Amino acid sequence: DFLCIAGARDIGNQRNDDGSKGWVESTPECCVLERFPPDDAFHVKNGRNTALIPQVEWFCFPEGCKLWRGSHPPTHEDLKAGGVSSTTRSLLDASYTAFDTYLGSSSSFSWFVLSSNSDDYGSKLVKTYGAVVRFYVPAPKGIDPTQDDFAQTIGGFGAVQKGKHQSLNQKRLWVPIGICLTSTLPIVGVVEEILLRMCHAMSSKLSSNKRLYSATSSVASKLYDMLQTDLFHLIVNFSTPIPGVVHCSIPFLEGERLHITTSPPNGLPPLPHGGAVALACRLLGAEGLTLLLAAALTECKILIHSTNVANVAMVAEVISALLFPFTWQLPYIPVLPKDMLEFLEAPLSFFVGIPTANLKFVDKNVLSEIVVV
Repeated sequence: DFLCIAGARDIGNQRNDDGSKGWVESTPECCVLERFPPDDAFHVKNGRNTALIPQVEWFCFPEGCKLWRGSHPPTHEDLKAGGVSSTTRSLLDASYTAFDTYLGSSSSFSWFVLSSNSDDYGSKLVKTYGAVVRFYVPAPKGIDPTQDDFAQTIGGFGAVQKGKHQSLNQKRLWVPIGICLTSTLPIVGVVEEILLRMCHAMSSKLSSNKRLYSATSSVASKLYDMLQTDLFHLIVNFSTPIPGVVHCSIPFLEGERLHITTSPPNGLPPLPHGGAVALACRLLGAEGLTLLLAAALTECKILIHSTNVANVAMVAEVISALLFPFTWQLPYIPVLPKDMLEFLEAPLSFFVGIPTANLKFVDKNVLSEIVVV
């Protein structure tokens, strides 16, 4: 339905942070840098009643928008130490390794789901799925007032003197970028494959045509040039299958056509992946699975957490599917962003998930009334 590129709007207040710890103590705001279609009215004019999730950038960075200062972008170990989800599925490693090599940065994959309905009485719940690939890029020149000409030496602020050759061990400011695809169809696996092919195409085509891009061209402009032909065409001319009756397939870049199927309206609820139930059972164990099912059937306040954001969304989808023929009709936010943690103080039941790193921001008195797994 939508493609958006999310990133940091600013760098927040970080004048007192010398970057010695790598992760910058700052409170930057994130925003949508680019999106297609440019507005929701584009789909409405073409008969598709769908809209981009409000504040989708929060869901792209559920741990919060974090900045990194160092001579190189954060590694997977740095991301994990900073509370940023960096685990990817084993099947994705080859493509992401090539993508990481091209970017010179560590990328990570995550996905989320959000349910909503209209104000009309009896309206049906509609789920929106989003998949995100995230990585770090150098901050634009001049955005950081604490640095001398976009770089700071490891010796600290002011160590770079005018007229002298800058040290090779410089600490740059790195900001996060996320490429997000959203869909109202439960096709997380297909969206994953689209992101994988996109990463592979960027790492192969862009690296083999470096002369076509100037050294000062931004990442956003490269992404735009690379994706406008294929991804924009896919979004505009997307074919929707008839639930439970007609399947469809769509071409995208190289490789086999992507097959899309949806379950019948009154059939078994869809799952994000074929092995989702087995993986959820391994993650939760017998006791955890039983506890979550019992809490969901009795409509308790439920909070699940994991160091891997993708696992949080997957477990929530599996539990809600196992409730069949019942459905969870209360607030359902499997990936709750850091900026929405106040929602946990709501007086009604809910089913939400958060990154484990965000648990420290939740009042212990609030957690005492919630089933936490």
